[in-house]
Amino acid sequence: MTPARSVPAFLTSGGWDADELLELRSIVRQIENTVVVRRQRKAGENIALGFSDGQRFSAGMTSTFRALIVRHLLDELGFDEHRVFRWRLEHKLVQAALLNHYAPGSVPVTCGLGRFASNVGNTDLSAVIDEAFPAGYLIKDVLGHSSGERGVANRAAEVLSLLRCGNGHGAPTRMCDEQWIVQQRIPMVKEYRVQSIEERVIPDLTFHRFGSGNIPGERDAPNAFIEDLLTRLPDAVVAESLLAWDVALTESGDFVVIEVNFSGYHPVCGAGFQCSGYFQDVPWGASMIARLLRFVEQTRDLSVEIRIDSDKPSRERDFYKEVVRWREMFRNGEYE
Repeated sequence: MTPARSVPAFLTSGGWDADELLELRSIVRQIENTVVVRRQRKAGENIALGFSDGQRFSAGMTSTFRALIVRHLLDELGFDEHRVFRWRLEHKLVQAALLNHYAPGSVPVTCGLGRFASNVGNTDLSAVIDEAFPAGYLIKDVLGHSSGERGVANRAAEVLSLLRCGNGHGAPTRMCDEQWIVQQRIPMVKEYRVQSIEERVIPDLTFHRFGSGNIPGERDAPNAFIEDLLTRLPDAVVAESLLAWDVALTESGDFVVIEVNFSGYHPVCGAGFQCSGYFQDVPWGASMIARLLRFVEQTRDLSVEIRIDSDKPSRERDFYKEVVRWREMFRNGEYE
């Protein structure tokens, strides 16, 4: 008779590991004790994004030069590019735990693989994960980006092979010490990328995660899901934020967050300023930034001026000019 496997108790009820929850409560206290005022800029102000001034943001960049203007804008808006990273919210396990705390069920069941493996002990890890996640699972890196584009979103076979060879690192002291997460596989129909700034979703910056072209008829539902989620999160997370959400539409018609990408100065993986790749895309990045600027102007009663105050040719200057060109096309009704 085959002995029963030791499935971690927290997964049998769809919950979280007790040690992870204890750490999460500490993070939540720190976040909720941090007072942040949203919308520091007053209505009617003018923001000038001068190309020459923008060059000071080149230092400490991890994203491409096309993200310079985004970093420049966020600085002019008074956003703190470091705050949320004090709590390591770029780490997929930490952010999943936090989202589940404030909006239970908004993310798939997720756990740190190191602590999971430690709880299992000498039992066959693959078999226990199979039993704990009967609908399937993915094993992902906790840091990094563009895994879907690179075809490495699920590293289960590779990582489990490493662990079988004894190349794991044991149970971590903190959630952010985890290298990989195990996440419930979602029966996904479509995946969207939704962009938000503070408590508002930018409506026309929602697209299929892997696809092209505008999707005006599809945006309302995923946008409403994220806007509702933003109302549940604390000010210290939402204020001064420019976020890129990966959102799955499930076969049951529900939405869940796969992960959220925080703009700002990432402290560990690719240390430096990072923002959504949609703003850095070669053919469409300038148009995406133009939409962002238009939304900021419309919702905050601000005027944003881009000044090309240098004659010296450079790729950065050309990109600033491309953003200006797209802004004019939008204003003239040449493109939607």
